[in-house]
Amino acid sequence: MAVVHKSEIRRRLNLDLEDIESLVITPLLQEADVLGEDSDADAVDLRLGTYFLLPQVPPQPFFFPSRSFAKSTHFRVHVPLGSYLVVPAHQTVLGSTLEFLKLPIDLSGQILTKSSIARTFMVIETAPWIHPCYRGCLTLEIANVSNTPLLLYPGRFVGQLILMELGQEKPATRKLSGSYLGPVYPEPPVFKDPEEDLAIIGVPKSDFRRPGAAWMKASDGK
Repeated sequence: MAVVHKSEIRRRLNLDLEDIESLVITPLLQEADVLGEDSDADAVDLRLGTYFLLPQVPPQPFFFPSRSFAKSTHFRVHVPLGSYLVVPAHQTVLGSTLEFLKLPIDLSGQILTKSSIARTFMVIETAPWIHPCYRGCLTLEIANVSNTPLLLYPGRFVGQLILMELGQEKPATRKLSGSYLGPVYPEPPVFKDPEEDLAIIGVPKSDFRRPGAAWMKASDGK
């Protein structure tokens, strides 16, 4: 896969929305600075959005990857532009990009932490691969790996979007699908219940043990 040059990014941003090659990044503030002739980066700087999912104490002293449990481990907060969020040392939050993305059928993407942000020991990550035809704001896993609290200001640049051309024949259409299609807020993880996943490989539900009983036995030393 080849990295898409900034001139090609500009071309795709100006295509009609219905064109299968069209790219949407909105709002694209300071476009002239980000994609101008003086810029030598083949990437698009993305800003931090105003909504966050903060971790909270789960109902059990462990994380249980199930449909309902994952949703109970975060709560949403809104931090308006001009305000900031304090991330304590060695803590993590989920955020999202300010920009809404529409990737075309023949491009995939990846977000990298801006070098200036990384040098404060703040790590900004998303899924390793942004699929072609993705729609939505990107959820960011934000980790403060420093020894001091850090301040997050929504609206400031935090990451760089790298686009890569797949280098294959473009299909006429592609069905939109996925667990995180079209989000505008940071999204918690989505899981099936463990017994559903294990049933696929032949583990009977009658053999499945919920975590509560195992935890109680371990706590009792049995």
